[in-house]
Amino acid sequence: MEVKQGSRRIETAVLLTLAGGYLDSYTYAVRGGVFANAQTGNIIKLGLRIAEGRAHECLSYLVPITAFVLGVLFALFTDRWMKKRNLHYIRRTALAMEIVALLLVCLIPVHEDTNMAANALVSFACAIQMEAFPVFIGQPIATTVSTGNLRKGISSLFAAIVDHDKAKLRTAGVYFLIVLLFIAGVSLGCLVSMKWGRVSVLVPALMMMCAEVIITLKSSW
Repeated sequence: MEVKQGSRRIETAVLLTLAGGYLDSYTYAVRGGVFANAQTGNIIKLGLRIAEGRAHECLSYLVPITAFVLGVLFALFTDRWMKKRNLHYIRRTALAMEIVALLLVCLIPVHEDTNMAANALVSFACAIQMEAFPVFIGQPIATTVSTGNLRKGISSLFAAIVDHDKAKLRTAGVYFLIVLLFIAGVSLGCLVSMKWGRVSVLVPALMMMCAEVIITLKSSW
């Protein structure tokens, strides 16, 4: 009997993608110009600061990068630990950890001395999401970054046109939808963050709670 997984549904992908884009906007607008998900952006800024001789600013980017690495390792360890003990609800557990992390971020004041801790928590949470939710509706889809989704969308569209493959056209549509949703999440995050500041991080936490409900209701265990 095939096990239904709500964590693979398009509804879950929509919510997590909106949250992913939102969190990048939140940390950039509220927490000192740092990206939560796109560590490429932080790595580029780190390289620029080194070249400019502004080494004292490097820690602002090293902290979220390190937190992201630790988040991936933590997600991998948790997944293996639970599977060895035949424990279910791996993705629901990962999502619950993300929600807790964002609730903690909401409690951290916005200040130069405390923003690094907030950014570390957000990057840690986003790394867990990236590692725990790699596939939706049978396709590898990233909900925290967009470059790969854009490339796969273009590749699928090319195959649909050249090979007259209708299935590839649908696949391309899914990838382009995810990219647009990420942009929407970034825009929403910017607007809400500028108005609500620190507590605006509760919005993606709410999105993740909704995803948790969908996963629970649509899974067979």
